Amino acid sequence: MALMQRGRHYLFFAIRPDAATAERICRLAADFRRRHQLAGRPVAAERLHISLNFVADLCRPDPQVIDRAVAAAAEVVMPSFVVALDQLGTWGRGAGPKPVVLGADDGVIGANLLHGKIHPALARAGLAPRIEPVIEPHLTLLRDTAHVPMAYVEPLIWRVEAFVLLDSVRGEGRHEVLGCWPLAGPSNAAMSPS
Repeated sequence: MALMQRGRHYLFFAIRPDAATAERICRLAADFRRRHQLAGRPVAAERLHISLNFVADLCRPDPQVIDRAVAAAAEVVMPSFVVALDQLGTWGRGAGPKPVVLGADDGVIGANLLHGKIHPALARAGLAPRIEPVIEPHLTLLRDTAHVPMAYVEPLIWRVEAFVLLDSVRGEGRHEVLGCWPLAGPSNAAMSPS
């Protein structure tokens, strides 16, 4: 496994909570961090997201890759959906900092479906393998060396109205939005072309 190099550009599609939900998630993260005496720094509200589809890992932004990803995203048609995250705890084991995440079972079905809509468009654009990878949608709150078992929490729920293409610059703690695509409203789902 290659080490992450500072300054590299990691491009991916994601969904993000609305501002009010992001603030609730930040309060939950701060409370969880205090209760479990964790040292990891919480993810800022504007960076909270659920990753969907990987696009590229680049030394510098590549306009051709970005244009192909943007064109692929424009092909995606899907109704808006609700995400309900109801599990909280450490994801993974072993040495070093591990992510503390919000996850769900049925509450992320829409995220999985959107991933499945984006993937074939990326494959046609030459930006993904033909076989769709399996994902486990989750939202990272912080990273810490302590392990806190996953437990159920009161669900954090929001309606996903759009998905975005993000450029995460490693080591800079920021995401640049390269594109945003609205999802059809629930009442328009039957009228949307497939």
